[in-house]
Amino acid sequence: MNLWQARRAMATALGVTDIRFNPDGIEYNISYKSKGQTLSGAIKIDLVTAPAVEAKCGSHDCTLKLSYDAGSLPKNKVTSSFLYKRWYDPPPKVCLLCDTPPTTCSADCVQKAQTFATAFNSLRTFAKDTNAPLRTFTQRAAAWRTLATKPPIPDEVRVQRMMAEDAFKANKPDEALHYYENGVLLYPTWPEGNFNAALIAGDLSYYDTAIEHMQAYLELVPDAADAQAARDKILIWQTKAKEK
Repeated sequence: MNLWQARRAMATALGVTDIRFNPDGIEYNISYKSKGQTLSGAIKIDLVTAPAVEAKCGSHDCTLKLSYDAGSLPKNKVTSSFLYKRWYDPPPKVCLLCDTPPTTCSADCVQKAQTFATAFNSLRTFAKDTNAPLRTFTQRAAAWRTLATKPPIPDEVRVQRMMAEDAFKANKPDEALHYYENGVLLYPTWPEGNFNAALIAGDLSYYDTAIEHMQAYLELVPDAADAQAARDKILIWQTKAKEK
């Protein structure tokens, strides 16, 4: 699961549209009920210090097991509740003649919990990797723009491009996006990779992802012939993101 896949999975699992990601953390607002009152609070997770998690599934529900030895959470009830998420199966019907209810979670329940844990741990790993090329994108982009002759993309990135093109021809846009994004993670100063990832993400209604990739494209080639069209795309995606 790459960085953007993890972000999309987290947003889907949490059911929020205004979630904000940065290289080191996650932030969003929630409303919840406590003692008959509706309260609101801000969830802020520092991914550098947060513990790793794993899905722990039992009878009819899944929770997250925290590896406290690997990190900690702020002493904040609202923030801590982020990692005390549960996934439930429908409660078994009471019936004396029915078969014995299952004693473990359904495959769907397990998958949701495991996807959440994988996504969270992927973001946590990225946050701890201070040498990740994408973390210094702005500096890399500035240096790349000054090059009179742009270097060819590395072979490992060229493989990702070929895989993306093959997936796109096979009408597998999610798979194509995965390969383009893998290439961008390996080599952030890849204008075509960012541009193509943006268009595919936009078509898949991953508007925040599409905006991020297109902004990266414009930072690399601000004077491109299609720069204005790219900026217009961003405005369209921003409007659609608000309407979701």
